[in-house]
Amino acid sequence: MTAAPDCGIEGAAVLTDAEIAGLFAPVAASPAIVIAVSGGRDSLALLAAANRWRQGRDGPNVVVLTVDHGLSAGSDAVAADVVAIARDRGLAAHVLAWVGPKPTSGIEAGARRERYRLLVEAARDVGATHLLTAHSLEDQAETFLMRLERGSGVFGLAAMRREIDLDGLVLFRPFLTVARGRLAATAAAAGLAAHDDPMNVDPRFLRVRMRRLLPALAEGGLDPAAIAGSAARLAQAADAIDAAVDAFIADAVEVDPFAVASVRSEAFAVAPAEIRFRLVVRLLQAIGGEDYPPRATPVAALADGLRGAGTAMKRTLAGVVVEGRPGKIRFYREAGRAGLPSVPAPPGAAVPWDHRFRIEVPADAPGGLRLAALGAARPSAVVRPAGVPAAALAALPAVFRDDRIVAIPSLGWFAPGAPGLGVAAAEIVSRRLASPPRFPDLAES
Repeated sequence: MTAAPDCGIEGAAVLTDAEIAGLFAPVAASPAIVIAVSGGRDSLALLAAANRWRQGRDGPNVVVLTVDHGLSAGSDAVAADVVAIARDRGLAAHVLAWVGPKPTSGIEAGARRERYRLLVEAARDVGATHLLTAHSLEDQAETFLMRLERGSGVFGLAAMRREIDLDGLVLFRPFLTVARGRLAATAAAAGLAAHDDPMNVDPRFLRVRMRRLLPALAEGGLDPAAIAGSAARLAQAADAIDAAVDAFIADAVEVDPFAVASVRSEAFAVAPAEIRFRLVVRLLQAIGGEDYPPRATPVAALADGLRGAGTAMKRTLAGVVVEGRPGKIRFYREAGRAGLPSVPAPPGAAVPWDHRFRIEVPADAPGGLRLAALGAARPSAVVRPAGVPAAALAALPAVFRDDRIVAIPSLGWFAPGAPGLGVAAAEIVSRRLASPPRFPDLAES
């Protein structure tokens, strides 16, 4: 294939075939990839580039997904146009509709969450290994400024990562170092007319306000490339801190079968402040289940309070109870926390529960089973294991049938008459602790 011609949009050149091949190299061996296309210039450039890249090569199956949020008039027509553009080029394409009530506040964050949920589910359904989005160099700079405005630390200012592991599916951003003008030129050279989303110019949204700052900052010598370069260096620093936290976890943290994490107090007390802070964040996320960390101020206050190894204390933050005791600090799920899931447990199911346990149901188990928190009213025959807080026990998964507890697999307890139920539970907090999330569904894009 010959290189695409230059196209003068704001003096920017169209991406060449060689550049596209380099940008897409990480997914060249994938059996299938999904690209997210909204109908804007950047995402249409992603579609055009992916279409050029796949020509004349044995590569992955490329599937185009577009989300109809239903937040503005004509959104369905925009989604239909994306599908038509993709199918005209021989690409499989599907519309993912956000159905149900829409938020009246936090619209941008709500739409972002739902978009990623729909995209990730659909990507897994088609067997894709990678979900590609069209975030650009300017998106990275805007994200940095947004997090700077919120007072973020090293991990927040590291901004968006090029690749994020979403439990086996990789979120991949091939254009993160490519200027927006070049993407616009690439889309235009392919004859693609972009849809202008009114949300992209609405000053109610923080990203729009940050976007408007970029030209003035560039005039002062702080252009998007310089901002993104700082984010990249901070990402390296964040990775170094995480490596030090990994070593601390291996030496001083234990997770028991009941998803209770214990930290040696004396080791915590002498660790550097940034290590203590990051460890607390990772524990809160691993046990509380949130992809995004809580605000820095309460985390810092908690980490400072826990440093006094000989002082007893108890706090709750982000759905996690934290108990400081002489010699040990314990982290476990808040039992009364709203949102502990109640989900069906059909025969043969193997599913995560509350981000802390993996539950496996035998194929020969009876129907009508349900997983929910044990709660305070546990069966009288159940004995609390030594050293396990009662509140932590109440947050364990239990198997219900007709509103009756028939098994507590973490404790190896089964109701009389149901010994062969065989439902098993294994904690996955240790795995989540070892692989902290990189804000996959709140990438501020």
